[in-house]
Amino acid sequence: MALVMEQRSSRRPRVAVPAGLLGLVAALLVTLLIAPDRASAASISAPMTAYQNTATEGDGPRTPDIISTSENDAVVVWREGTTASVITAPDKSVFDHGYIRYSYTTDGGTSWSRPQTLAQETSEYSWHYVELYKTGNSIIAYMGRTSPSEYSGLPINAIVAKESTDGGHTWHDFTVNLPLADHGNLALAGRPVQMATGRYVMPVWWTGRQVGALYSDNLQTWTAGTAAANPTAYLPGEPQLVISQDDPTKLLMVARSTPADGTSPTFALTAVSTNGGESWGALSTDTNVPNNDSKGYFTKDSTGRYLTIYNTKTNPIRQAMNYRTKSPGAAWSSSKLFADPTGPTDPTPAGTGAGWDTYPMGDEYAPGKYFIVWEHDTSAILVSKLDISDT
Repeated sequence: MALVMEQRSSRRPRVAVPAGLLGLVAALLVTLLIAPDRASAASISAPMTAYQNTATEGDGPRTPDIISTSENDAVVVWREGTTASVITAPDKSVFDHGYIRYSYTTDGGTSWSRPQTLAQETSEYSWHYVELYKTGNSIIAYMGRTSPSEYSGLPINAIVAKESTDGGHTWHDFTVNLPLADHGNLALAGRPVQMATGRYVMPVWWTGRQVGALYSDNLQTWTAGTAAANPTAYLPGEPQLVISQDDPTKLLMVARSTPADGTSPTFALTAVSTNGGESWGALSTDTNVPNNDSKGYFTKDSTGRYLTIYNTKTNPIRQAMNYRTKSPGAAWSSSKLFADPTGPTDPTPAGTGAGWDTYPMGDEYAPGKYFIVWEHDTSAILVSKLDISDT
């Protein structure tokens, strides 16, 4: 089964909840975790438009990421929908590839620089995804390369990297070596973490909807661990990674879950590694971390607190996002509304994502304070500041 970065969610009605106690418990869990608690929500700024394009082709501006270097400075990257001029299958709907662009702010997101190209689409190459990682004064962008002749953005034939040492304003080549030969369609959806030993560990997924990690001592040469066994009825994807609250020697992987029957799932899949990402315990559903068959953002801040941002609505899909937090030793907070803006919108957005608010990523610029980026309407990249420091 080939990996597809954008596994489009089914719009078919959900299967009716079975009668009996288990059905009642499941319904109560969904109500408690999905319905937002607006009264206790943390500080969230109004959405700021980092980029909008109502004339783009393919599936529009998608899959953004963001890194901040201060409360005022941040850089956003995203994949721009591909142009039809280099596609050899013009009768097919083009999705999941294009070219990589970026824009930066120096005033906290009020204004953004003119969009520039980080990786150009050509007659030979197109680009599937981009993920950012900050270390010291460097920002590294890892990008999955594909062929423009393939309408789906697969296969991924190389992973290429760029580095910035000026907060994402300019970029230069950064040599990397990732194990594509043994892992077809190796895809990145979450950024690396660094363990106390100095090892970097990066969550990945690949052909067959397998999830695991790569590990490295220098962010350039990466070794693949083994995939997490999956005894569940769900297919994992787009994993995120944190160092566990419970044990600094353990890693917690949190993945999107896609149901085999085509209905929308409720909870993410999680697994734990005790050896720095070289192997994983079996995946299981985590009823504390909602998911709606879409990429969610899961991180741990500088105070040790977990934050997850995820899609909530099932019909229509991907129309709103909630968030939850968990301090060390405490229970998870109730669900709170993060974003459900009415605009900006495009009357004829590229792709199939009219009204979507989805694919969040973030970066902490001060304890408990984040820049959060996401895609809106498959025509815009939006950014808000989220402050959970008092939650």
